[in-house]
Amino acid sequence: MYHARFNVTATDTLFAELLDRHRTPLRAHARRLTGNSIDAVDLVQDTMLRCWSARNSFEPGSNFGAWSRVVMRNSFLSTHRRDRFHASLPEEAFDRMPGVEGGQDQAVELRDIGWALGKLSSDQRDAVVLAGNGVSIEDAARELAIPEGTFKSRVARGRVRLRQLIEDPAAKSLSPMVRKDKPWERRNWEGVLIGRL
Repeated sequence: MYHARFNVTATDTLFAELLDRHRTPLRAHARRLTGNSIDAVDLVQDTMLRCWSARNSFEPGSNFGAWSRVVMRNSFLSTHRRDRFHASLPEEAFDRMPGVEGGQDQAVELRDIGWALGKLSSDQRDAVVLAGNGVSIEDAARELAIPEGTFKSRVARGRVRLRQLIEDPAAKSLSPMVRKDKPWERRNWEGVLIGRL
């Protein structure tokens, strides 16, 4: 029989019979606590599982009905304590809640800027990057070995070109994940063995 296979003792069998006998009174008590039959069914199932888990703490000969109702009440109160922290809001309330700015849009903008920087000439790109990093005109001109006026001109022309590239809807930003399609080439299968020899 399954008792021996699942290591069910005689005490466990008696406890299961007690639990089964008190199912109807537990349902009635659950309906009084919850106020509706749907939540009552869940509470009865939870209570029966908790009772079964705590069957070793039940003292034979004591009032099983009172003990199981205490388990049910504690389970009900624990659930309601947890539910205090869960709000059920109407759908239109989400529209009025403040959101977090930025995130994905900024990542797309950074990718577009990186793409546009790659489209600049190397002279303009170096000047724009140095200016963007806050390097002074004198230091940047010295680093690039050009006059200060040339550095200012490259930065100005580079920024104008960046703005054109980023704001132009016709310009396509190619992310590193997207590769350009290469022209179709015919494969040379000469010398390739398919199958077993």
